[in-house]
Amino acid sequence: MLTGAGASADAGIPTFRDEGGLWRTHRAEDLATPQGFAANPDAVWEWYRERRAVAARAQPHPGQRAIALLQRHFFAAEVLVATTNEDDLLDRAGVAKVLHLHGRLAETACAAGCGWSAPDPDDSLSRRPCPACGAPVRPASVWFNEPLPVAEVEALTAFLPDGCLLIGSSCLVAPVSNVPAEMSLSGLPVVQINPDVTPFSQFAAASLRGTAKDILPVLVDHLTSPTVRDQRRRLT
Repeated sequence: MLTGAGASADAGIPTFRDEGGLWRTHRAEDLATPQGFAANPDAVWEWYRERRAVAARAQPHPGQRAIALLQRHFFAAEVLVATTNEDDLLDRAGVAKVLHLHGRLAETACAAGCGWSAPDPDDSLSRRPCPACGAPVRPASVWFNEPLPVAEVEALTAFLPDGCLLIGSSCLVAPVSNVPAEMSLSGLPVVQINPDVTPFSQFAAASLRGTAKDILPVLVDHLTSPTVRDQRRRLT
């Protein structure tokens, strides 16, 4: 399962590319690149502290909680959940072992790359030098032109799926956008959940038009319902 910005938008967290999204009012080059941080770290930190505050106020919606229920129901077969969202709504919804491919919004890391990082829910660490090496610190997000976290990529690569739910993702940012495309080309079914048509829609095995908070609870209920399974067995 791969979730994108649309899955968190249902909880009130602004997206980047939709109408009114964050990239309409901010340049990615200024706020989400190492070069932008080097040029104006105070502006980057101000933007990230605002985003952290918005994410902290948001609450997981029924769709995110439904994913946690799906994981617990299929305990004998792993439901792997990867996300390009930096917030922790999936974690707070009870989803286990979320792969945060684009980093974690509420963490602070060493800007010099010494390897130090830590949760920073109250932003106190963002106002101090790195405790390990004394260098400036930065948000622990994956910015444009930066590599994805090694551990998350290894976990994603090692997983052998039999299908994928693509939830609220525009599939515009590589390399994560390549994942559903490669699965589809390999003959694996990828079901898209999105209120809008996206570049991937033409390749999806099925497209469910609607929001994650509305569709996922119903879909998970069908997938886990013994009544539905009995009806399916009788039909086959």
